[in-house]
Amino acid sequence: MNLDFLRALEQLEEEKGIKPDEIIPVIEKALVSAYRKDHGGEKNVEIIINRQTGEIEVYQLLEVVDEVEDDKKQISLEDALKIKSDASVGDIVKKRLNIKKFGRIAAQTAKQVLIQKIREIEKEKQFEKYSELIGKITTAEVIRVTPDWADIRIGKLETRLPKKEWIPGEEIEASSLIKVHIKDVKKDKKGPRIMVTRINEDFIKGLLELEVPEIENKVVEIVKIVREPGIRTKVAVKSNNPKVDPVGACIGEEGIRIAAILKELKGEKLDIIKWSEDPKEFIAAALQPASVIEVEILDFENKASRVIVPPNQLSLAIGKGGQNARLAAKLTGWKIDIKPIMNI
Repeated sequence: MNLDFLRALEQLEEEKGIKPDEIIPVIEKALVSAYRKDHGGEKNVEIIINRQTGEIEVYQLLEVVDEVEDDKKQISLEDALKIKSDASVGDIVKKRLNIKKFGRIAAQTAKQVLIQKIREIEKEKQFEKYSELIGKITTAEVIRVTPDWADIRIGKLETRLPKKEWIPGEEIEASSLIKVHIKDVKKDKKGPRIMVTRINEDFIKGLLELEVPEIENKVVEIVKIVREPGIRTKVAVKSNNPKVDPVGACIGEEGIRIAAILKELKGEKLDIIKWSEDPKEFIAAALQPASVIEVEILDFENKASRVIVPPNQLSLAIGKGGQNARLAAKLTGWKIDIKPIMNI
């Protein structure tokens, strides 16, 4: 190795961001192992790559003794003084070795170390890059679809979206673009492994943040999200600016913002509800899309309520399989008993 080697390291720093000081010590350590393997492992050696010339310098480490018993590890004081003028018994002196025969092995070893180190650093940089996406929504390209999962590409990395993480009932097609929520990024031998989903509440939160600038800039705040994937989601929102209607901001002019979100939800219903400190108002709003006549507070401490609805709104208020009432209860934190007006 020579100046060309140093220039190659400089180029590596420019292209990959890997500094010579990061990799030279690793190469030196690998060269020591290679030298010992090539020479039977008997000598104690130190290998230094000259930072100015790029040349490899190999030194045998010898203990200065009065009487030499092992010339691979020891040196007489007389010979040591020829190397180091102030050497004394007990010192360790470095004797430079001729390494012409070692040159080819050294070059091969350095190349292998470089390749391995580059791979390791690239994996680490990828991990750092994709870790910044944890908790966020991103767009993924669908590469292939099987009965049990979809292989997707996020940036330059491929990952798998298991069927259990799909929105129930949705069809995903190869070559399409979909939004996914990144739950986690884990280290793997092959590189970063991205864990994704489309069924958690954070998926809804991410879609709203993408489509509603007022949420991103904190003018509108998401108070709570409850969801039954593939069926219905309810989102309670409030405004930190009295001039901004939080529900209107989420729906958008002519419904353009909510339409973009619903398109991604593949038929799942989405109710945007204005949060209120008044439990009566909040419970009534939470039962959307049903109309409510009255909300009665039965037990404030235990959060029990009764809601009166027109007879023709009863099934809508309860929802298929009770999902609307169930989600409204989860959203508000109140027990909700729904009754038609004729039964009171």
